Amino acid sequence: MKKTILLSISLLIMNFVTSQNINTYLDKYKLYPNMISQHSDGEWFLSTKPIESGTPELVKITPVSRTEAKIDTLDYGFYLNISKLSNDGDHLLYAFADTIQDVRKTYMRPYKNGELGEPTDFRAFTGLESLTYFMVDKDDNVYFYSYSKSPKGIYLVLKQKDGKYSEAKLLIPKRPDLVPFSPLLLDKSTMLMAMHGEDDQSTNGIYVSKKTDNTWAKPIKIEDMPYGWSLGFDSDGNLIYINAKTRRIERYSQNTIRKAIDKTI
Repeated sequence: MKKTILLSISLLIMNFVTSQNINTYLDKYKLYPNMISQHSDGEWFLSTKPIESGTPELVKITPVSRTEAKIDTLDYGFYLNISKLSNDGDHLLYAFADTIQDVRKTYMRPYKNGELGEPTDFRAFTGLESLTYFMVDKDDNVYFYSYSKSPKGIYLVLKQKDGKYSEAKLLIPKRPDLVPFSPLLLDKSTMLMAMHGEDDQSTNGIYVSKKTDNTWAKPIKIEDMPYGWSLGFDSDGNLIYINAKTRRIERYSQNTIRKAIDKTI
């Protein structure tokens, strides 16, 4: 019982520390994030460029105190600039450019008890040529944007009972001056995403789409949220993403997001 209580207290302290201080860690260790995830136990996974070296890396940040963290560089390939934990924290999906073979590679690894397991070649498994900004739900279904598919837009591949994946289905297409990427489901009928304009940058922002009769509506811009990407959830269930201008981590409670969506739609 005593050990259980101490473990519970430790997890509470870690969650408090890590929920408050990810930007402190970014500043302290001079990291420039491109994609972010946080596990329910508190540790962070970042695809990032260290400011000093400029070489893209995949790093794991384990909070130690309010200002200190353990930084582990995960050397799984060159140019590790894209990664995301599944929403339940059980898997890490990441992509990188192999400059020797001149191809992009994408792998899925199980994550349990603080350790990453053996990789599965996700690209070979699905037949997808590339993934860029993506989300993995608790059932290992993957919502993603890819520059290699036509028409461009947000797609979905469903994990089937035999462990294989379905053909990619287009959910939200690119419009003439609006490119949707970095999707995040708030629930089965509400999707947030980043969108940027190709010619008109004033359209950049965080958008919301609602699904009715299995069709996703045209996304609408949420005016109160700054533009950014890598939308996800932190260990407390708050929405997090990278502010495009500051590269700081934005954080919003789900209640705040719901109110903003109700105001928008």
